[in-house]
Amino acid sequence: MLKEYSLLDFQRRFNTEENCLQSIFEARWPRGFICPHCGHNDGYRLSKRRAIQCVSCRRQTSITAGTLFHKSKVPLVNWFWLIFLMSQDKRGISTKRAAELLNMHYATVWFLMHKIREAMANRLEGLTLSGYVEIDEAFFGGKATGERGPTAGGKKRVCVMVERLKLGAGDASLQVLPDGNAESYQNSVETRLEPMTHVRTDGLPKNSVLHGRVGKLNMKAIPVKEGDGPLKNADRVTSLVKRQLLGTYHQYCSGTHLQRFLNEYCYRFNRRYRWYQLASRLILACALAAPVQHAAIS
Repeated sequence: MLKEYSLLDFQRRFNTEENCLQSIFEARWPRGFICPHCGHNDGYRLSKRRAIQCVSCRRQTSITAGTLFHKSKVPLVNWFWLIFLMSQDKRGISTKRAAELLNMHYATVWFLMHKIREAMANRLEGLTLSGYVEIDEAFFGGKATGERGPTAGGKKRVCVMVERLKLGAGDASLQVLPDGNAESYQNSVETRLEPMTHVRTDGLPKNSVLHGRVGKLNMKAIPVKEGDGPLKNADRVTSLVKRQLLGTYHQYCSGTHLQRFLNEYCYRFNRRYRWYQLASRLILACALAAPVQHAAIS
């Protein structure tokens, strides 16, 4: 069951390694321990280890094995506080600031934060948008000297998709496009939209590829016309993401890790009306995420 935590609630709940370990156990086995080796539903905790021993086959199962915390030498209390810091501020938190607050080495915190972003990405994998969806293209990157064009200076193309509701924006999805090909743009949209989705675009020629796929996708494309209003939700999300990257991280993060930063933003944005549950949700996501090797991040 998801719980709501204020800062003081979180401090009282996860003030020891044992409390953090118990939370991971409850996330992995919400209905009680089940041995992954023989399927028996009874076991007992080994007092001097982070493991449970099955009473039937006598095999031991580590509580943190197969999770984001697998074989980590960082104390679980530090992990949990970093999760809290990343989940509670809509602008995010910089690696330097988190390292200062937790009294940890910058490089260690950098790797942990990217691992947590991978857990966020796992929770976004099944996300699909429906109803009326605004679709636009944005470019992320630094300024280039002597170069022209939207992708000059290593800028990255990003497909921005935001649900349009009567009272504002719904869920959002931001996907980095590997290249400028129409097929990449098309595939990025297809994987995130449900059938019978109404697409709202700016009507530029680059969006004709979406209009041409209406029959296959069973979508209805509605180009924005003069007086019909801008793509206000997509524009707002794009502006907020760029302000977060520049304000919190002091860069556009246009390199290898841009998609992770966009996933972090979408994870918080799509759960903004359940703010006090964010820490609890992210702990659950990390407990259910597969281990992430350093080589997969650097």
